[in-house]
Amino acid sequence: MAKTTPTIQVLSKQNYEDQHLVPLPNALPLSPLAPSSLRICTTILSLTTNNFTYARYGHLLGWWDVHPLPSSIPAEFADAEDYGRISAWGYGVVVESTIPEGLGVEVGTRVYGYLPIGTLPVDMLVNIGADVNGQFVEISPQREKLMPMYYRYLFYPPAMTAQQKAEQKQSEGYDSLFQVLFETAYMMNRFVFAWDPSELVHPSRPDSGWTTEDAQIGDDTILLLFAASGKTALAFAHQLKHGRPAGKSPRKVIGVGSEAPRAFAEGTGLYDSVLKYDADTNHDIGIEVGVDADSKVIVIDFGARGGAADRWAEKLKKSSKSVTLLGVGGEVVADSQEVTTQKMARRIKARRMQVNTSGMRSQVVGILGYKTYFEEFLGEWKLYREEGVPKRLQLVWGKGMDDVGKGWERLYKGEIGPDEGLVFELDNIYSPPEHNYRKRRLRDLVRERI
Repeated sequence: MAKTTPTIQVLSKQNYEDQHLVPLPNALPLSPLAPSSLRICTTILSLTTNNFTYARYGHLLGWWDVHPLPSSIPAEFADAEDYGRISAWGYGVVVESTIPEGLGVEVGTRVYGYLPIGTLPVDMLVNIGADVNGQFVEISPQREKLMPMYYRYLFYPPAMTAQQKAEQKQSEGYDSLFQVLFETAYMMNRFVFAWDPSELVHPSRPDSGWTTEDAQIGDDTILLLFAASGKTALAFAHQLKHGRPAGKSPRKVIGVGSEAPRAFAEGTGLYDSVLKYDADTNHDIGIEVGVDADSKVIVIDFGARGGAADRWAEKLKKSSKSVTLLGVGGEVVADSQEVTTQKMARRIKARRMQVNTSGMRSQVVGILGYKTYFEEFLGEWKLYREEGVPKRLQLVWGKGMDDVGKGWERLYKGEIGPDEGLVFELDNIYSPPEHNYRKRRLRDLVRERI
């Protein structure tokens, strides 16, 4: 039984700016839930430019396949060649379960991970607690092409009191917005630029050619972080400043970005200086950033505009014997599938080193094991969430799918400031079939009498 009609976001696969919020009046009732499955409603989600990456590269990396168009989709959006759904990081609530009792995922359980944008429940076929408590992996066939981090979910018991619910909402907002971005930064700092050689991992995959010499950071090292006001860059700058042992910190960390967010980046106190993308115009950029022949320069592109990171890296080779260029994000451009494929092919041909968060995590858990890794990472994330997030960066809450649509539009138009984090609360519109409710209620009454 539903309280209202579910609505989903549908995008053109050729242009993520072509967005539609589509009501599904014929979606309910849903079919019975399969064995070993959870039915989950998205209740909190975030929007960042990562969502545009999922849309642009979805045809290459399987992101369009995660949540297929439902059978109840109106005919004008039913062609899966033209339209599809991508996902967002956030929280959902379990509204139905066929998982055996005692595994911690009863109805009401909170679930964190890669969830659909919309109020239509999603069914997940799951394997629970195979390698670490409090987590499950989704094993549906449509996820076979997906990188591992996109089918792993964390789950938590629900808050009980009003105060707990308010605190939970705030922490879940930051988790949705920032946790996966912080994870990228955390792994880069600790494992890609490892100070312990036994923990060294490659930025994407083990055969990427990354060496212990590449990983070394010390007094001779200058790092330039492009798109410096972005959330992943800020988290990495924080880790460089606060998350390295004595003697393993760089000489300088310089932010590079646009004029508009420059004051915000400077105000974080995470950078020694913040320059504009065009600071290399008619200047010796080596002198500008303090490079000499013995300097080790690491250029990290978190999503620079106009190829600025590549341009600076080439110019800095005239001043330094060691210049490394590492890509993390890409410029926010609504390219077609054909153009996106061509750009990726050029990057591969040029052998541009690219960070892959899922690839890093797979290597790290191979070293530490799932249990140790998640204990240590989630502990560091909690510290950053409570003390490290820039004070001026605030959660901007929306409510309902109309606000999600407006937020998506503001994001692709470049109207979101560096001090804003877009998060949205969605109502759980779904109630399980009445006979399931009665069955559970009868069971609870029996327990009460016992």
